[in-house]
Amino acid sequence: MITKVEINESIQSKLDKDIKDGLFNKEVRELIAFWIMDISDIGYEEYIKSPLAESFGDHKLKNSRQGERSIHLNESGGRLIYKYYKKKIIVKVIKITAEHDYL
Repeated sequence: MITKVEINESIQSKLDKDIKDGLFNKEVRELIAFWIMDISDIGYEEYIKSPLAESFGDHKLKNSRQGERSIHLNESGGRLIYKYYKKKIIVKVIKITAEHDYL
């Protein structure tokens, strides 16, 4: 089943600024594009069971971020936080951070 992945403009702009400021290298953009393409191609239900999800360190978050998930973007702690909406079959990116920061 096809899954749509959304990143709103403010998050995309912040990512562009973070890359410009050196918080992320340019490859992070390609990594995110690959992640989006994979989910879109195979569907979220298949992605979450795949070795790719494991390689991204995809995991559930707790406490104030319950219901959200995170993937690793780089070795310095960069994260992409997202939420899966099953009824809409949509993955919505909530935050991209250069630090291991879930706040």
